[in-house]
Amino acid sequence: MPFLIEPRHLKRAARLCMRRASAPGADGQTWAAFRTGMPGRLDQLAEDLRRGQWRPGPVKESHVIAYTGKRIGMVIPTVGDRIVHRAMRCAIEPVLESRAFAPWVSGFRPGRNRLTSLRQAAHHLQAGRVCVADVDVKQASAGSSTEEVIGWLADHIQDGTFLARVRTALEVLPDPIAPGCGLSPMLLNLRLSRVDSALHGLHVVRFADNYCLFASDQAQAEAANDALIAALGMAGLKPHPGKSRIRSAANAEDLFLISG
Repeated sequence: MPFLIEPRHLKRAARLCMRRASAPGADGQTWAAFRTGMPGRLDQLAEDLRRGQWRPGPVKESHVIAYTGKRIGMVIPTVGDRIVHRAMRCAIEPVLESRAFAPWVSGFRPGRNRLTSLRQAAHHLQAGRVCVADVDVKQASAGSSTEEVIGWLADHIQDGTFLARVRTALEVLPDPIAPGCGLSPMLLNLRLSRVDSALHGLHVVRFADNYCLFASDQAQAEAANDALIAALGMAGLKPHPGKSRIRSAANAEDLFLISG
């Protein structure tokens, strides 16, 4: 809770949020307006969080169009709620980084991006593991419940008051891992970490919701693919049929491409 209710931590969260341009939420408040009297606003926000009186505002549902033309639904929280989400993420993320996330997972993690995944993939290809089960997870951020997400967090976070505040933040969302929420990227990785833990002994690289399992021949790749499908099924997930296949890969650059 100290990482959530102390104004200095909320100020840090606000600064992290303001690094990116973003549209106002349902209340119409802009970052420029919030910065007017921001110390007092953060003090009040901290007090509301401490007393359990903080209630998130309504989210504005919107969408973005990917360069492929795909329409992707998302939510836009209010400016104040974005600060709370970011403070929660700053508090939780170091714990999950040390306890939950595998070293072969990149995307939505500090210092890890597509280039990290490509370097790891190149290592497997150079070792002769050129048969790849390339699997995209279908709707990886959809279909979970707030109580399910709190249960995942409770495996690593023991502060019940803090978890109650996270529950309050998630309950107003159309989906607890809805894109646009500041907690969504971290919670997506947490959800998939439950799949990752079932893949010990396999040669895996994951970037966001795209898995590549590397094998020396077709039979090994098919067995790895079956193991991943079973692990996804245990987590209530499944591969995207149009984006998943077993392939030969000679060049790491051909992997982890964004196809919409």
